[in-house]
Amino acid sequence: MKKTIPSWTCEYDLKENREIYLKLINQVFDSGRLLLGKQLENFESNFSSYVGTNYAVGCDNATNALFLILKAIGVKAGDEIITVSNTAIPTVSAIRQANAKPVFVDINRNGLMDINNVLRLINNKTKAIIVVHLYGYPLEISELVKLKNEQPLTIIEDCSQAHGAKINGKKVGSIGDFSAFSFYPTKSLGAFGDAGIICTDDFDKYNFLRELRFYGIEKDYVAKVDGYNSRMDEIQAAILNYKLTKLDENIKYREVIAKKYKNGIESRIFSSIPRPENSRCSNYLMPFYFTSDRDLFKKLLEDKGILTNVSYKTPIHLMPAYTKLGYKKGDLPVTENHCNNVISLPIFDYMPLELVDEIIEKVNIILDMFETKL
Repeated sequence: MKKTIPSWTCEYDLKENREIYLKLINQVFDSGRLLLGKQLENFESNFSSYVGTNYAVGCDNATNALFLILKAIGVKAGDEIITVSNTAIPTVSAIRQANAKPVFVDINRNGLMDINNVLRLINNKTKAIIVVHLYGYPLEISELVKLKNEQPLTIIEDCSQAHGAKINGKKVGSIGDFSAFSFYPTKSLGAFGDAGIICTDDFDKYNFLRELRFYGIEKDYVAKVDGYNSRMDEIQAAILNYKLTKLDENIKYREVIAKKYKNGIESRIFSSIPRPENSRCSNYLMPFYFTSDRDLFKKLLEDKGILTNVSYKTPIHLMPAYTKLGYKKGDLPVTENHCNNVISLPIFDYMPLELVDEIIEKVNIILDMFETKL
């Protein structure tokens, strides 16, 4: 039986780097320090330098990274946070955990927040805007940053899918007031477990966030503020520190894969989602629009041994958990259409190019079947 091609796997990464990872894990074991040690300090320093910020605070995951940012800026019940609905649930979970109200904005042709729609949603309850750089596509947010001169707003970048992406030559995560990154294993900079990080240039908030992630403790196990348990462990930090040195090389290789997909697949019903202008995309996912029966297309590919990713099938404003927010079908038409049509082909670290060729061949066969019926 032929092996299935997954939408993501760490198999080829481990073939290349397993011995290095085991060596790093043993170094952590030998140090006797499993939490809040030198590995995390080094990674925080290296990652903030890579992104282009002065400070970084390692966390247990990106959900809590966003939550801690919201707590650090004083978000309270009744405050509104503007974000998109075609994002991972954690973006909104963090807002709800902070007792704030998510306000959803429709998206543009790139699948990213429509800045023009944001402007009409801002009011005196708006505390922050969480910009989501999706699929590895960076959003141009200079207009949002300028708004801070007119109204006290905090701009937060959710960079969980965009490590190393750039817009107008500047890396995501260094443009807003704060940024949150996920190092979930599937990411282009992924751990072997949960991990996340906050980046900022605000020294006072940096110190406050360090306290918040560790029960509110500064030193001597005395809590200065009401804090939380949100620490990145030393093993994940050690592995991420090594993988960070390979990130730009990884992004370049993913671009090779992306170009093969785009050049090898030709169809009027299947097209890559356009990239933002003046950008370097990190190609976390390979998203396409399929304008026929997306779910049938996905099933036919699965029957041929190719698994795909749909991010995200149901927009958050239409999920049962968030009905009390008062949204209904049709409120965000571009978002809803996007979620009905988006599908991503497999891409992962060290993916053999012969797998890409096999996927292209089978995708084209199935597309021909659809187009013949139209």
